[in-house]
Amino acid sequence: MYTQETEYNKETITAKELFKLARRSKKPKIYNPRTNRMIAINGPAYNQLLHDEYIHWREERLLIPPFNEMPILRKCLSFASNKIWDIVAEKSLLTKIDGKISLLEIMLKANWNEFIICNLLKFCWNHRETREWRNDILARFLHHPKFSPLKYKPNALYDAFTKADILEPEHILILARAIY
Repeated sequence: MYTQETEYNKETITAKELFKLARRSKKPKIYNPRTNRMIAINGPAYNQLLHDEYIHWREERLLIPPFNEMPILRKCLSFASNKIWDIVAEKSLLTKIDGKISLLEIMLKANWNEFIICNLLKFCWNHRETREWRNDILARFLHHPKFSPLKYKPNALYDAFTKADILEPEHILILARAIY
């Protein structure tokens, strides 16, 4: 039986149970990573979070914290890690959240575990969207004034790397981290 005590006592209720309770509720609710509680969508707490630059990923029913709240963002990513694998399997790691920022960019900016990001990249490595992103990262890296070796021609290097297809997810991830 659902009681008021279980809603407010963080030790006795898990996030999975919170989601079950939210589904049973008449008002649509979403998990608040800041307080570890469920809040009503369009309620005062929800509106305050949006004002504080949280992103509501409506499609996945997640609130993504801003980058200035790094511990909460990392906790949110840990909490949603299983969901992230499902999203990558169904769509892509480059899926834009509300047309603003990709899931991969969030993970890179949050300094998420490199091993996990590489495995996620490998999962969708040959998708058209990922190939375009890889080529874009390589081109941006080779043409970046801070990183490009001046004695080589960036276009020739780009052609050589793309034709040889020798850059693995680990290499592209290092280049992406240098650019982001």
